[in-house]
Amino acid sequence: MPHETSRAADAKPGTLFLVGDVFAEFAHNEGVFTVSQLARLIKNGTFPDGGAEARVSVGQGVSLFDVQFVRDTLARRGLADLVVIDDQALHTRAGREIAHKHRPENVLISQPRPVGDDWYEADLLVDGDNEVMSDHLTGQHMQGMLATEAGRQMFIAVAEQYYLAPEAVGSSYFVIDSFATRYRNFLFPLPAVVRCRVLAHRSPHRTRTTFHCELSVSQNGSETAGMDVRFTAFDTQVSHAKETKAAQRSLQDGVALATAAAAAEAANPARAEVRTS
Repeated sequence: MPHETSRAADAKPGTLFLVGDVFAEFAHNEGVFTVSQLARLIKNGTFPDGGAEARVSVGQGVSLFDVQFVRDTLARRGLADLVVIDDQALHTRAGREIAHKHRPENVLISQPRPVGDDWYEADLLVDGDNEVMSDHLTGQHMQGMLATEAGRQMFIAVAEQYYLAPEAVGSSYFVIDSFATRYRNFLFPLPAVVRCRVLAHRSPHRTRTTFHCELSVSQNGSETAGMDVRFTAFDTQVSHAKETKAAQRSLQDGVALATAAAAAEAANPARAEVRTS
């Protein structure tokens, strides 16, 4: 496995971590602050401690808007030069064309970067308003579906950015053939890295390319989740034609099933009466 090169590996001893307000439970740990907590400490004159220089590493749930809010708060007290906020990863969030998401807060990865032959990695970037975060948060860790969705976005982005023909980028339709996920450790709202290794890819026809990839989400050098996925990138026109036919078949089957059920109830009204009572 390639050496971990994400910002998670660059945190200096004594570095403080900034997380989104949604992770207030995790911020009970020493050296971790939510955006609102840090802004309040700055306004109260208790950060940075004793006027000493401080380094803040951005964890999960923080947006560029949040970082600017903290920087503005520091500037108003004349402390901007004393605090270094490492928000580099937030400036490299993958774009709509390769992440296949319409809203930036739903993109979970940075732009993938090559780290070896058929090996790629990206920073995990969880926005506090991400769709997966909208209705489930338990304890201090992040839900496993974030790792799964990050892996899904990662293999699409890698295929789009490094393997598909330029004319196919942004106009391909991805179909998952199999997606196996294993969870090994809790994923916390700290910096993390998503990796993708392309094990095989081939184009049996000009309208499609098949892939077999191995993915992982790692934090502080330990894997939190691993995935094995096989998928196909289709020409959009071909995939839409296949999808339309499948939708029509499904609708026909549904109508036939409903008709048969109605006929069965008509033939046995007593049974229908029991079921609806």
